[in-house]
Amino acid sequence: MSEFDPLRAVLREWQAPEPSAALDARVRAGFRVLVAPSPWARFWTARVSVPVPVLAAVALLLAVAWLVEFRPASPAVRAPGVVTRLEATGFRPLPDGIALVEEIKR
Repeated sequence: MSEFDPLRAVLREWQAPEPSAALDARVRAGFRVLVAPSPWARFWTARVSVPVPVLAAVALLLAVAWLVEFRPASPAVRAPGVVTRLEATGFRPLPDGIALVEEIKR
């Protein structure tokens, strides 16, 4: 700006008008609306702050639980001569729990 500015002299002499009482009343009413909303307004605009590490831990636990619960079943392997399932039909326990060496060798 230049050193000689005619607007500076006018601005030094200007006085701001005093605010009216109606302006004060409107400002107070607006402040009350913002600071003290109704209980329902507070309910619908409520916030819950959760720390990020807690949120990350919960997300990780949910992901692990989902993977454990919904993981795909492993496909049955069909190889010749390999027993993958045993059935107990026809099973007879040995008398007195004695294992005979001759029967085991067969």
